[in-house]
Amino acid sequence: ASNLFPEIAYALLTDPDFGAGKLVGVDSVDKGAMEDAADFCKKNNFFWDGVISSKINLREFLFEHAGYCLLDFTIIGGKFSLKPSVPVNNQNYIDKNVPPKVVGLFTDGNIKDLQVSFLDPTERQLFRAAVLYRSETENGFPETKSILVSSTSGSNDDAIEQFDLSGFCSSYQQAKSFACYAINTRLLVDHGVSFTTAPQYLENITPGSYFKLVSEVTHTSRFRNGAISANGEIVSMDGLKDSVGYPNNISIYFWKPGTVGVDEATLDTTNVSESLYGSVFSVKNTTTEKKIYKCETISYGEEGLIEVSGSYAPVDGNGNLAVMQNWDVGFDVVGD
Repeated sequence: ASNLFPEIAYALLTDPDFGAGKLVGVDSVDKGAMEDAADFCKKNNFFWDGVISSKINLREFLFEHAGYCLLDFTIIGGKFSLKPSVPVNNQNYIDKNVPPKVVGLFTDGNIKDLQVSFLDPTERQLFRAAVLYRSETENGFPETKSILVSSTSGSNDDAIEQFDLSGFCSSYQQAKSFACYAINTRLLVDHGVSFTTAPQYLENITPGSYFKLVSEVTHTSRFRNGAISANGEIVSMDGLKDSVGYPNNISIYFWKPGTVGVDEATLDTTNVSESLYGSVFSVKNTTTEKKIYKCETISYGEEGLIEVSGSYAPVDGNGNLAVMQNWDVGFDVVGD
């Protein structure tokens, strides 16, 4: 008997009677990674006290419920495994001060076909998480409890999204940790990348590991653009502003409807030139983009190259993952 999700997942993948042992089996599961994931769950009070009462799609089930335990469900080298999706210390406890281990570097010189996909604004809308979990007492009846977790960066007008974990979650700590991680991910992760590269550049990189992408292409500054109205008013997202306001003398590319070609100019935000009235613009990139990404998939592409996809993993000034910060002081928790 076990209430650790990695041990349950291992049983479902290897047992020939009640699991998929005849199709998957022991040889197709990374037992060492599963043991490490089980130790992670035990030490951080992430438990799975539930019942599987009907037939399920095993891969979808493992992928979904791994996320509730802050685990990544991966298939590496043909072997199923679970890995912590958050940084841990040498004792396998969650540690927000452990920086992500960057194991690869990609630049404009060793990649091609770089593509960036930004999340839709509706997918990035900040929310308040209402999480249901189960409180249990020995030889007593279980009680369903709830907490409402909200970021101090949000407001009371943010939509409420409900996560019903009462069917298996019996830990308040797990319910709160999942909510904080989910809210911070929605708040901070805004895009992903994909590209192709040669196999020799992928040494030590597996799904779940981190790599750095250094590019001179302005692919992640989607807010540093805007429009200038017919009367010279600048319309732009706050990403164009600095701590004081709009800076002066910004180098831009601009285009006017009805004209051919894109021109360059200097935008004086205190006295907009009439030649820029009625145009749309984008700020010229003068610095190299250096960002960290979490590898999501690695697959074979065309011409013997490898396709890699990753999601943006923002870091703070100390190099630690931003989605792990302020769990104690950056969130308000209401409820049991």
